[in-house]
Amino acid sequence: MVVGKAIENLKDKPHEEKKVVAGGIAIAVVIILLVGWGFFFLRSIQRGSAVPTLQGAAVPEDQLDTQFLQQTQQQLQQYYQTSQQQLRKIRDTSGGGSVNVDVGSGASPNGGSGGFGAQNNGF
Repeated sequence: MVVGKAIENLKDKPHEEKKVVAGGIAIAVVIILLVGWGFFFLRSIQRGSAVPTLQGAAVPEDQLDTQFLQQTQQQLQQYYQTSQQQLRKIRDTSGGGSVNVDVGSGASPNGGSGGFGAQNNGF
């Protein structure tokens, strides 16, 4: 048997040569698996198997749990409202100087644009 004779010959070789042979075998196995996968993949595409499409959504509509999404949306809105009320309460009880800033408009207290980046803050 050819494989048995090759293994017997490897037993007498130095450790470095054994590593080279093992690396070559590993590369050969990976190449064979890659070629096999490519063949079956291209064949399935050629047969026209249905490729799932999401059509602009992250999850197909038949898998959406709309009740869960509505509950989550309500919880987020409630959390936002309570945190907004808590911030107003803190601002009203702080007693420090007040700065009125409309968070939604992007205006900053110094009259700038309110965007990120370099701004002239008068310092």
